[in-house]
Amino acid sequence: MPFVAFDLQGTLCTFEKVIETISKTLFQQEHNDLAKPFFTFWYTFGLRDYIATSQAGKYVPLINVLEYTLPRALLCFDQSITELTELQVESIMISFGCIEPDSQAILALDLLVSEKWDVWVLSVGGLESTQAVLYQNSLSKYIGDRILCCDDLKISKPHPKVYSELMRLAVHETQRIETFYLIGSHAFDLASAKNISLKTVFLNTTEKIYPTLMYSTGEPDVTGTSLLDCVEKMIEFEKLRK
Repeated sequence: MPFVAFDLQGTLCTFEKVIETISKTLFQQEHNDLAKPFFTFWYTFGLRDYIATSQAGKYVPLINVLEYTLPRALLCFDQSITELTELQVESIMISFGCIEPDSQAILALDLLVSEKWDVWVLSVGGLESTQAVLYQNSLSKYIGDRILCCDDLKISKPHPKVYSELMRLAVHETQRIETFYLIGSHAFDLASAKNISLKTVFLNTTEKIYPTLMYSTGEPDVTGTSLLDCVEKMIEFEKLRK
């Protein structure tokens, strides 16, 4: 049966715990509605710097990039907050280790297991932190050691090496060559995966629109409005494709 990999951060798991911590740590109660737009602003530019740093120089883990860019992001977002204490920064960064599964993650994984798909996780973190997130959220039984981490490769997505290594590991472990799908929330991630022949599934809850005209690979193979919707449509797509 086919292989499928979930992008871990922001797809299989959400950042709601991080946003809650930002709300409690940085914004007064009357302004707690700013926590989510601030996180989106900070994470988007942090992700840009992470990719640029990785592919133009020495690799720096995303969690470090986010920590280093937090004061800048906050100042650019709200100039009334000019200083961060070490305790505030530490509290926010620790919360990344407490991310929780999407509300439909277990339903989606159960469905994949029942259909006998091989499930992988692609993480922008490190192996130890990824395993901890999976274990504390009871996801390890679905994934096992089928994990690939950018920190271990020392290169960020969307470098083609990330996706080719993911496929290589799957073939090496199973001694099978199967169709490989990637489920993710970022168009740049999926477009790059499609460049090396992965099938792609776009969860549109974050970016809303897939800018197809930007990419020579065209649109994703499947688009879903929720995690379970993505998995159901992907399974049906694979059955029809065969």
